[in-house]
Amino acid sequence: MKMSTERCAAAVLEAVPAAMRVIRQHMRSHRLAGISIPQLRVLAFLDRCGPATLSAVAEHVGTTLPSMSRMIQSLVEERLVLRHPGSPDRRAVCLEIAAKGRRALEIARKATVQQLARQIGSLRADEVARLKEAMSLLLRVVAVGNGQRQSQEKVS
Repeated sequence: MKMSTERCAAAVLEAVPAAMRVIRQHMRSHRLAGISIPQLRVLAFLDRCGPATLSAVAEHVGTTLPSMSRMIQSLVEERLVLRHPGSPDRRAVCLEIAAKGRRALEIARKATVQQLARQIGSLRADEVARLKEAMSLLLRVVAVGNGQRQSQEKVS
């Protein structure tokens, strides 16, 4: 059993980065002018997780607080992200995706889904069903339950 799960883990480790390269390439080619991939990642994080702290967003993107603060400032100036006081502590801020940010993200996502669908279209119907099931299983393994929610510092 252990060898089978290790082979599966190795296959995931090989496939996911390759899939992410293709997804980033598609997202990059369909993003609004002036929006970088890290900025799209911020928008996607805020869209998926709701309001969040600056530190949670910086951790997700993998950057420092000062760098993230500058990135957020430009997203706020472009009206893609909203910044609110997050708590009685005036230093804390709550970040939320704005309607304009959600539309920009949706445009890139929709075009990316269409391109991926064309690529997946080369598979047989049974392979498409197996791939969909594999993605559901992978999501179940890596998503909520493995501490992901806790590290996102969701703010209400």
